[in-house]
Amino acid sequence: MSAREIPTLKSQYAEKVTADLDLNTAEQERIREEIASLQERLAGLEQDHVLLVGMRAALGDVAAAVSVPAPRAGKKAATATAVKQAPVKQAPAKNAPAKKAAAKKASGRKTTAVKAAAKEPVKATAVTSEEKAASKEKQVPLTELIHRHLSGQAEPKTAREIAQVLKVAHPDRSVSDNLVRTTTERLVARSLAERVKQGATVYYTALPHHGGAVEAPVAAAGEAAAEKETENTPAPATA
Repeated sequence: MSAREIPTLKSQYAEKVTADLDLNTAEQERIREEIASLQERLAGLEQDHVLLVGMRAALGDVAAAVSVPAPRAGKKAATATAVKQAPVKQAPAKNAPAKKAAAKKASGRKTTAVKAAAKEPVKATAVTSEEKAASKEKQVPLTELIHRHLSGQAEPKTAREIAQVLKVAHPDRSVSDNLVRTTTERLVARSLAERVKQGATVYYTALPHHGGAVEAPVAAAGEAAAEKETENTPAPATA
C-alpha cells in the first residue's frame, strides 16, 4: 500500500463514520418523538379514566338519591298510634296501593332518564376517538409529501429546507430535520430521489415514479407501509 492511498482510505472511513453518526442521530430523534407521542396518548387516557370514574360515582349518587328512604322508628310508632285513634275508612285504603304504584313508576322513569343522560358523554367521547383515529389513517405518508415538494422545485433542496416547508404546510404533524433527512434517504434508496453532496451539505432532487399514473396508488400504499415500518423499526446505518 502506497503512502498516497493511506489518506484516501482515511477520508473514506471518515465519511462512512460521519454518515453512520447522522443516521444514528436521526434514529434517536425519531424514537424521542415516538416516546413523546406515547406520553401524550397516555395523558389523554388518564384524563378519560378520571372522567369515567367521576361519571360512575355520579351515577351511584343519583341512584341513591332516587331510592325512597326508609321511615324512622319514631315515625312508625306515631303513625301506628294515629291509625288506631282515627276511624277506619275503606275508600282511602283502596287508593293507597294505586298511589304507591304510580310513585314507583315515576321513580323508575327518573332513574332511566338520568342513566340515559349520563351515557351520552361516553358516546360522544367514543365518536371523537374514532374520528381522530380515522383522520390519522387518512394522513398522507411523509415520503409522499417530501416527494411532492421536491417534484415541484426547480433546484435541489436540503433536508432542513424541506422540513421548514412541511412544518408550515402541515402544522398538525410532527416534522423535524433529522426525520426528514432519514425519510428522504429512503426515497433515495427507492430510486425516487437523487442525493448530491457538495462539501458538507447534502442536496436532494426528486426522480419521477417509474410505474406511471396507473401504478401511482400502489406506490403510495407501499410508501405508507414503509413509513409505518419506519416508525416501528430503526433504520439501518449505511455508508
